[in-house]
Amino acid sequence: MQSDDTPLIAHGQGRRARHLLVWGCVVLLASGVAWLLGHDVWLQQTPFGPQPHPMVAWLLRAHGALAWCVTLVGGVVWQVHVRPAWRAVRRRRLHRRRAGSVRAVRHGRARTVSGVLMVGALAVLLGSAIGLQYAPEEAHSWLSVTHWVLGVALAIALLWHWIARLRH
Repeated sequence: MQSDDTPLIAHGQGRRARHLLVWGCVVLLASGVAWLLGHDVWLQQTPFGPQPHPMVAWLLRAHGALAWCVTLVGGVVWQVHVRPAWRAVRRRRLHRRRAGSVRAVRHGRARTVSGVLMVGALAVLLGSAIGLQYAPEEAHSWLSVTHWVLGVALAIALLWHWIARLRH
């Protein structure tokens, strides 16, 4: 049980982890978009017809290796930011119930919603990445679209999450 003087907020993840995560996501987005453009847009004409840019294979390798690193940092953020934040939400609700307050508190609600959406999108994004590695070839077209659409959507959600943080 929490005492009444315990703060009802979540702890931050620390400057280094936040910077690693932010810059990792930026580089992941850049490498993913560069791969997408190199694979589908910047095609080179060869005697065998249009082919993807030669850097596509290296971009994909870099994107995958960086994704593993960012996932590791994401685990740190999960442990020191997401779980405590969700616990703080539960403590605030419990605190309001004990105080007899029935009013809705909007502080942090946008962050909670954006955090839940980001965790869900990240789970699907990681699942589609694994599917692109190991699923049968027939599934690659829809897995690829799912992966890049969610990657861009996750970048937008992360931006929304940060903006919600700055507003409070």
